[in-house]
Amino acid sequence: MKRVVVNILATTGLAVVILSAVVRVLLPGYDLFFTAVVLQTFGANIVIHLGIELARRFEIKYLVLEVLLDMVYTTIVLIGFGLIFDWFDITPIWVLTLMAVFINLVAQLLNMFHVRKESNSINELIKKREKQTIETLNNFTQKEKIK
Repeated sequence: MKRVVVNILATTGLAVVILSAVVRVLLPGYDLFFTAVVLQTFGANIVIHLGIELARRFEIKYLVLEVLLDMVYTTIVLIGFGLIFDWFDITPIWVLTLMAVFINLVAQLLNMFHVRKESNSINELIKKREKQTIETLNNFTQKEKIK
């Protein structure tokens, strides 16, 4: 659960930063940071992450298909929130779609680095455990020889 909350907050922050950059380029002088927009983005990220967590419960055999489904789901949720909160008056739908794809790619890259770090940590623990096991067996063998 902690990981889900951290992911929601991280993607909300990333989305707000990217959205502000896009709006600055497309609509110079427009002040985006209304509390309502930030809370709407936060709500969208909650729905996205809860949906992705639910989808993770069903194992998908192919990683590419899983990533593609995540991107499609994320885009559908953002389009839905965009229609509900009139985001498309400010940002065109294609820009929102590109932002969703970009944010998703960044999240996938971060996830890949996290998995790599975890796997390296697990491998180190396995090596350490193997070394301890060998030392224990050697100690046991030496004690048996003495008897």
